Amino acid sequence: MEAANTIPMDIIIYAAIAVVLVVWLGRILGTRHGSERQRQNPFTLPTPQPEGKTPENITASKPVLPQNITTDIEAGLVQISLADRSFDPARFVENAKDAFAIVVGAFADGDRATLKDLLSPSVFRSFEGAIEAREQAGKKVMTEVHGVSSADVIAARLEGSKAYVTLRFKADETYVESDASGKVVAGHPDKIVTMTDVWVFSRDVKSSDPRWFVVETRDDIKETEGMTLPDAAA
Repeated sequence: MEAANTIPMDIIIYAAIAVVLVVWLGRILGTRHGSERQRQNPFTLPTPQPEGKTPENITASKPVLPQNITTDIEAGLVQISLADRSFDPARFVENAKDAFAIVVGAFADGDRATLKDLLSPSVFRSFEGAIEAREQAGKKVMTEVHGVSSADVIAARLEGSKAYVTLRFKADETYVESDASGKVVAGHPDKIVTMTDVWVFSRDVKSSDPRWFVVETRDDIKETEGMTLPDAAA
């Protein structure tokens, strides 16, 4: 009687495999239901100030600049700092790295609210168009930015009250794209690839709005295995 009630070992093995596959697919594709919390724009976070000082009483001085930059870039960053006493190049680069990871994740998730908070209107329209095309095709994307290994300032200038800073990003990511049937058609969940992009950030230094917006995105090196972002410009 006991033998008749014993569950065959092959059924147990198949059931275990099924559970693993469900968890794996859930981790890859996630659950996109449109109610995800919008991620905070890193440029709106308060800038730490030296003890006893505020942005209003800090005197303009040569800022601490990123290493290994050319004289032209240095001159541009100093010019921006003189026009905007709250501008800290080193902190800007860190915020830009955070913004890069947020935008990449939001694009994969189809998170339009987060993208609108970080992209200029024309760049946002390009990203939204790519998201709509993906959604109409029934495709889903999962990407995880494991880290931004570098964010190098390659240009900086002030035109009137508009400041522009161009950075070259290198980031390690995992990327998976599936079609309408759920079949993985690009990327791999266990493979880390490097994406290299050039972005231009801009801000009106006379505005009370502390946000820098991405006004241009372009591939510096065409990726063959990672997620490709739209090439867009204001």
